[in-house]
Amino acid sequence: MRSFWALSLVALAPFHPGPGSTASIDVSVATLWKAPNLYRSIDRPSVTNPADPAAWSRNLATTADRVWLDSHVQTQALYGQQVTVLAVRGGWAKVAVRDEPDPQDPRGYPGWLPLRQLRPALDDRGPYLVVRSRTGTLHVGSRTIRLSYGTRLPLIAGNRVRTPDGAGVLSGGGAPLAPSNASIIAQGERFLGTHYLWGGLSSWGFDCSGLIWDLYRAHGLTIPRDADPQMHHGTPVARSQLRPGDLLFFGSRNYADHVSIYVGRGLELEAPDSAHRVRIVPVRWASYIGARRYLSR
Repeated sequence: MRSFWALSLVALAPFHPGPGSTASIDVSVATLWKAPNLYRSIDRPSVTNPADPAAWSRNLATTADRVWLDSHVQTQALYGQQVTVLAVRGGWAKVAVRDEPDPQDPRGYPGWLPLRQLRPALDDRGPYLVVRSRTGTLHVGSRTIRLSYGTRLPLIAGNRVRTPDGAGVLSGGGAPLAPSNASIIAQGERFLGTHYLWGGLSSWGFDCSGLIWDLYRAHGLTIPRDADPQMHHGTPVARSQLRPGDLLFFGSRNYADHVSIYVGRGLELEAPDSAHRVRIVPVRWASYIGARRYLSR
């Protein structure tokens, strides 16, 4: 059997994936862009690539910086998520994130990220632990990595997990939460006050559908990544039959551009827009176009 140190040395070896190969995300939170090198854009010189998600969120200090992301960022991916490499250009890879379902690509949500943020594919079959605290801590070799809520890593035993960097010890994780509407709401309330971040699906910043995707992920469930595909799954619910935990959708008749969680009494929990934080507010019925129920209890 190879020692832990041998596994760590393998993880540190150079990795050069080609189109069609699979890989693992090897940073706490990877941001996927619409094209390579967009974060270097001269009109936002303060915006740097977010290898450190806490610093990334602090760096996006103004509403203008956050709005800038809308036309540049696709989505994010959490440590250990598996991707299919679609193309390689210079030091960048276009990938599809496997467990972020979206109509753009049947292989997963597509976008560009630096090659250095990828490691060889991780065997993620079988039981796993999920980070259930706002942030967890992974110790692997001499490296300590802060992980977002919702990060999943395959279980070895106890709190030992397989990672893109070898065997590690996870703090702040456990088995997936038991799915229920009450738990989805309670978990969502833990993130009240968190910054909205276009494309965000981590504890350091969420967009509307990213928050909901991550809440379901912590409960062991995979749902579509974006609001409009989320509206086309689950069971349709009439407005008069709404229950707490149902997902509410807003936009035009043919397209949902916003989603929230109904919490009852005419209120919704949402990640609203780049000028605001996760909050509970009265439902804005004027742009409401329907609801879906993902959980029956």
